[in-house]
Amino acid sequence: MTTPVWVITGLLDSGKTTLINQLAEQELDELDILVIQFESGETPLIEQERVKKLAFSKSQLEQSPFGIADTIIHYIDKHRPDLILIEWNGMEHFHKLEEMFLQFSAKAVLSIEKVVYAAEGASFKTRIPDAGVATFSQIAGCDCAYVRLKGNRKSRNGMDVLYGCNPDIQVYTSWNRFVRALFRFGMKPRHWFLMLLTAVMLYMAAFSVLNDAGALPERYISIFLGVFLQAAPFLAVGVLLSSLIQVYLKPDWIQRRFPRKILAGQLFAVLAGFCLPVCDCASIPVFKGLVKKGVPMPAAVTFMLVSPVINPVVILSTWYAFNGNYKIIAARCGLGILCAVLCGLTYLFKPPVNYLVEYAMPIQAACGDYSLLEEKGTQLSRFSLMMRHAQNEFFSVGKFLLTGIFASTLFQDMIPRAVAAGGAAAPWKALLVMMGLAFVLSLCSSSDAVVARSMAGSLPVGAVLGFLVFGPMMDIKNAAMLLSGFKSSFVIRLFVTTFLVCFLVIGVFMTGGSGGIRI
Repeated sequence: MTTPVWVITGLLDSGKTTLINQLAEQELDELDILVIQFESGETPLIEQERVKKLAFSKSQLEQSPFGIADTIIHYIDKHRPDLILIEWNGMEHFHKLEEMFLQFSAKAVLSIEKVVYAAEGASFKTRIPDAGVATFSQIAGCDCAYVRLKGNRKSRNGMDVLYGCNPDIQVYTSWNRFVRALFRFGMKPRHWFLMLLTAVMLYMAAFSVLNDAGALPERYISIFLGVFLQAAPFLAVGVLLSSLIQVYLKPDWIQRRFPRKILAGQLFAVLAGFCLPVCDCASIPVFKGLVKKGVPMPAAVTFMLVSPVINPVVILSTWYAFNGNYKIIAARCGLGILCAVLCGLTYLFKPPVNYLVEYAMPIQAACGDYSLLEEKGTQLSRFSLMMRHAQNEFFSVGKFLLTGIFASTLFQDMIPRAVAAGGAAAPWKALLVMMGLAFVLSLCSSSDAVVARSMAGSLPVGAVLGFLVFGPMMDIKNAAMLLSGFKSSFVIRLFVTTFLVCFLVIGVFMTGGSGGIRI
C-alpha cells in the first residue's frame, strides 16, 4: 500500500512552512502526518504528537539524494504515516524530486498526489523570472498555486508569470477555494479502466436497442476512426517539423532578417510563413518576439496569420484530404494570403500603443519551451529535446483533434437536410457556422483539412474554405495565448478584424461561384 504525498514548493520566504502548519492544524487534524523538509525558513514547523518531521539540508540533497530516499522509505515502513507533506527546496530543480520519489523502490511506497506552489505578497512576480531554471521546473510540475496576498488585496496582477510557466496551473488566492481544490482527487488509472470496462458492457447491452432506434452506433465509430487514422500521420509530421524548428532554430533568427519597410515586410512575412512548417501554437510566440524587436505591426500580424495556413505540411495534408484537388489547395492558400495581408494592413491605421502585458510570459498551449532544460553540464542532447517537445505537442494538440473529429462525426448526421442538399440555407449562414465551429474546435492546422473534408459533402465549398482559412488564424487556444502577452483590447481588435476580413473576402469569393470548385 502506497502512502499519499503532497509536495509544497516555492521560493524562499514564500510561506511554505506557514502553509503546512495551517493545513496540519485546520484541515488535517485527524491524520498522522510526516513532514519532510528540504528547506527551513524563519517560521518553525509546529510539531505535535501526530505531526513528525524529517529534515535534510541542501548539501545532503546534493550529495546523496538516493540515500535520503532510502531513509524516508525506511521511516515509512516503520511508522506508516497517513500522509506525507514535502517542503521542497526552492532552489532545487524539480527533476531531482522526480528522480528520488517516482522510480525504483520509492515508487512502490510513495504516491505523489498533489503538487502545490506557494507564493506570498505581490513581489513574487518579479522574483520568479530572476530565480532561474529550477523555479520554472517547479511551477511547470505543479497542479495548483496558493498565493497569499498581503493586505487582503484581491488583485490578480502578476499571475501571468505562473500561467506562462504552466498554462494548466490553477491559481487560488482564497483559502477556502484552495482547500476545496486540494481535496479533489483525480481518478487513478485503474478507475479509468473500470469505467471503460463498464462503458463497454453498457454499450454491448444497449447495442441492439440503438440499432432498433436507427442510431447505428457502428457507423459513428467507423467514421470517427477513419477520420482519425487519416489525420494522425499529418499531425505527427507537423509536430516533428515544428519541434525541429523550435529546438534547432535560434529564437531571433527570423527577427534579425525581417525587413523594416512595409511592402518588403509583407512579402517577407508571406515567404517566411510558407517556409516555416509551424502550427499556430508556434507562430504566436514568434509574433510576440517580432513586435518586441520593433518589427512593423502589419508585417508581424501578417506572418502570424498566414504561417499556419500556407506552410508545406498544411498544403500536403490538404492535398491528401481532398484527394489531390489542386483548386482547393490554391483557394485555401490564396484566400489565406489575401486575408492575412489585409488584416496586417489594417494596422497602418491607428497603430496600437501600450499593447503588451507587463511581466507577461507567453503561454505555450502546445509548444512548450524546452530550452530551459538545456543547461551546460547536462547530457540531454538537442535531439532528445526535440523528441520531448514533439511528444508534448502531439498529445497537447491531439485532444483538440479528437474533439474536432467527434464533433464533425455528429455534425454529418445532425445537420438539417436542407443544408445537406444545399438548398434552403443561405450560403452566408453556412459560412458563419463553419467559421464559428473552427473557432470553437481549435484544431491544429496540420490536420484540420481531414476534419473539414468529412463535412464537405453537407456544405457549400465557400463554407469549408471559411473553416480552413479562419480556424488556423484565430481560435480559442490562439486567443488564450495572445491574452497571456497582449492586452485584451489588442486581442479583441485582432479577433474582430480577422473575422470580418475572412468573412467578407470568402463571401465575395462565394458570390463569384467559388472559382468553380467542386468537392
